Amino acid sequence: MSGMVLKLLGAAPAGLASRPLLLLGPAGSGRSALLFRAALVGAAASHARVLFLAPRPLERLPGGGATATGAIQRIHFLYPPTQRDLFQLVASLHETSSGTPSLIVLDGLEEYLDRCPGPHVAAQLVALLLDTANYFSHKLNTEPAGCQLLVSMRFPGEAGEKTEQLSAIERYFSAQCWLHPDAERSGGSDSKLVIAHLSQPGTADQEWLVRFDPQGDMKISPLLRKCENDHGSALENDSAEDHPIVPGAHS
Repeated sequence: MSGMVLKLLGAAPAGLASRPLLLLGPAGSGRSALLFRAALVGAAASHARVLFLAPRPLERLPGGGATATGAIQRIHFLYPPTQRDLFQLVASLHETSSGTPSLIVLDGLEEYLDRCPGPHVAAQLVALLLDTANYFSHKLNTEPAGCQLLVSMRFPGEAGEKTEQLSAIERYFSAQCWLHPDAERSGGSDSKLVIAHLSQPGTADQEWLVRFDPQGDMKISPLLRKCENDHGSALENDSAEDHPIVPGAHS
């Protein structure tokens, strides 16, 4: 259900402009898999290309059948190994990119900031990404959402990131999605369960239960938060079944 995938990954509800999204989660929370699914959905839904930037290739590409096979041909994978290489690549995209992308995905921002001298460099990098996305948005006349930007980063502290860096970065992302592994819900099964919490101005926070099966399949169930009492709340499934993610399918 592409509509649910796009909402999970920060696409704006009807009536709100698209916002750049920061996806945060601990190691093994499925950040790379979610970003790749977003790239597939973006490539399947648009005639424009998608740029996927990362320090190294993904270890395994999630499946998606014939639709994914067609969509993946419109994803341009680039792997700048260092922060300097990433700066140079992003700064030159308006000259070197063949075609105008409708989506720019950056996975593993924390690896580029690992040797960052200070939060000002992190802010410069994110500002450059936003400027590049805005530049391509002006060139996309047929895409109402323009060129969207999705960036993933590990929770601060897990790989030596400084909290000042995250503070400098967060102000550029009004939309944020936090991934929280949920071992209690797995019940000893082989599936990995993650709760995704999306927060963005102008709309109520939203949550989903993301299930990663051992075979690599991904399913999403919406969660509703209902009050138990004056001091707490409980999470409850919005529907009885999980909704499989099928890249390019309609919601």
